[in-house]
Amino acid sequence: MSALLIKEAALVLFAEKGYDGTSLAEIADEVGLKKQSLYSHFKSKDDIFIQLLTETFVIEYEREKEFLQTHFADPLFDYLWKSLRNYTERYQTDSRLKFWLRLSFFPPYHLHDQVMQSLYAHIQQVDALYLQRFEQAVANKEMKEENAQTATIAFSALIDSICVELVYGGKEKAETKLQAVWTVYWNGIT
Repeated sequence: MSALLIKEAALVLFAEKGYDGTSLAEIADEVGLKKQSLYSHFKSKDDIFIQLLTETFVIEYEREKEFLQTHFADPLFDYLWKSLRNYTERYQTDSRLKFWLRLSFFPPYHLHDQVMQSLYAHIQQVDALYLQRFEQAVANKEMKEENAQTATIAFSALIDSICVELVYGGKEKAETKLQAVWTVYWNGIT
């Protein structure tokens, strides 16, 4: 039994039940092991969680980077809208995104500082990707806002809003919120 299979099972359980709602015994059951056998691969539940956290921030950054680079030449409206839709569509089927969002809003109390440090570093990296596109939008006069940094921060807040609604309210509420905030945001920058 590989550590990879254990982490895959833990990822799904953490995404659905959270850190506190997932036991080592459940993780072991998912992969057909006894709980004690997990210790040959991991020191503790925290060890599994921290490894998943580290991997997830790297994977999610690379996914975001690839997606944004693929769509960089799209008109600003399409670029931003597709990015938002990417979150709402992926959330329905992607355990890694669910894990990432859940841990961002409900980090284990004893790991709060470590999770938040990783989260804010991730957000800063992703905002830097968006800033490049907003700078181009200013140069190309695709938007009226002349401060690309302000537009980036506001868009980051919009992403946060949609992600919060995905976690707390579900798909329908997230869709309703997305339509409303997108209209106001887009009208504000153009």
